[in-house]
Amino acid sequence: MRISKNLRSILVSLAFVLSGTTHAGVLATFDDLAAPPPVNDKTWLSEANNNSSVYDGILWDSRFAVIGDEYKVSPFGQLFGIPHSPHYYVINGDGSSGLTITTGLVLTGAWFGRNEYYGYGAGADQVTIVALSGVNQLSSVVFDLPVTNPGQPEPLSFVNTGIFGTMPGITGYRIDRRDTGGGHWVADDFQFSETNKVPEPATILLLFGGLIALGLRQNRH
Repeated sequence: MRISKNLRSILVSLAFVLSGTTHAGVLATFDDLAAPPPVNDKTWLSEANNNSSVYDGILWDSRFAVIGDEYKVSPFGQLFGIPHSPHYYVINGDGSSGLTITTGLVLTGAWFGRNEYYGYGAGADQVTIVALSGVNQLSSVVFDLPVTNPGQPEPLSFVNTGIFGTMPGITGYRIDRRDTGGGHWVADDFQFSETNKVPEPATILLLFGGLIALGLRQNRH
């Protein structure tokens, strides 16, 4: 059966609307900060960003710290952590839980891993990323941080938070960690996109109506 040009257009439009559209957003790599520390040192994110907590248009909790990829737990010890992309990564600087990221963008994913906690073994073993709308929790993703070499920093693993794209009214995120005595986690390359366009019911009905009408018309010929 040959599909008319108009019917084909309706089908393409319907597939496009139902799938939603995702626009280019932000990739926070922490490698383009205005005043980063030396690669063998660390500092607070705001200090590395000209005393501003707004980086890439996103408000980061004051407890985020930036660390270089050559920073060690002691001058002759292990590396503190491993970035996903050189040369910098972030941690919960004071080891605490509940760090916030304030933005209306959708967090689609980030890279997380364990660090070497000053000779006491790896730090936090699990993180929970919570999508927020004001003070309300919309959804969360729990991720167990893998360990392959105890007492050493671990390569980072991707945490997929694409589910947040279906959440309406996002205003930010909170990163919780399970307390194992050493509470640090390592993170890098946070990926944000604009909110997915969720079609209105009236739009879907209109497209389905057009599809049915064109199908009936084509069957008459």
